[in-house]
Amino acid sequence: MSKRQAPRYEQLADELRRAIRSGQFDTDATFPTENALCEHYGVSRFTVREALRCLQNDRLISRRRGSGTVVEPRSVRESARFQAFSSLDASRQYAADARMTLARDGEAALPRSLAAFVEAQHTALHKGKWARLRGLLTQGGGDDHPVAAIEAYVRPDLAHLLERVDLDSRALFRQLESHGDFTIGRVIQQIASVPASIAMAKALGIPRRTPCLRIVRVYHDSDGVPFEITNTHHPGEAFSYSMVIEPEQT
Repeated sequence: MSKRQAPRYEQLADELRRAIRSGQFDTDATFPTENALCEHYGVSRFTVREALRCLQNDRLISRRRGSGTVVEPRSVRESARFQAFSSLDASRQYAADARMTLARDGEAALPRSLAAFVEAQHTALHKGKWARLRGLLTQGGGDDHPVAAIEAYVRPDLAHLLERVDLDSRALFRQLESHGDFTIGRVIQQIASVPASIAMAKALGIPRRTPCLRIVRVYHDSDGVPFEITNTHHPGEAFSYSMVIEPEQT
């Protein structure tokens, strides 16, 4: 089965992200116009606008009528408190020195709170034992305080793929797709405020029942079957969520 190629606007957004983060576009300089980007990359205006929308959602650029597009200051771009969900590959935007570490933690049935996200027709997934991983996202090269505690589950029939992935990479879902015979479909995300459980409080080094933001993401394949579920807890003071809503063009 051939892998789905990312839309051209996502590819362009990735190229521009790398250019911004490498310092190619200085914050004091004028960002290329839409026309200039269309000509340079050989793409349509729609593609450019969608790519810029992704970058704006990631807080890499700001766009103001009359003043054009500018690159946001590094303090804004690398805020550890910001997370965007504008696209799959940009679903986590943390500080540049943040590091995620995951480790295998045996096999287990999905906890009831996570099993609720798996539709009833997938009965085998409710009963089966998923590969479980646990880890932390830390800021400061791993020597600083935890930013989040992470618990991830991988579908039983794909557990063998974990032997081929880099567990320190933040894009586990992309690696599973790369090594598996499937493509990514929809992703469901839920954010809720919850008190820290004993396990999460211990992992984060905070008192039990401290307010946390809990993010559950359920990654489905193109057939609509979940293949990865992540359960992430952020201490309330270490996380904020932001999104940009653009008016529709008429």
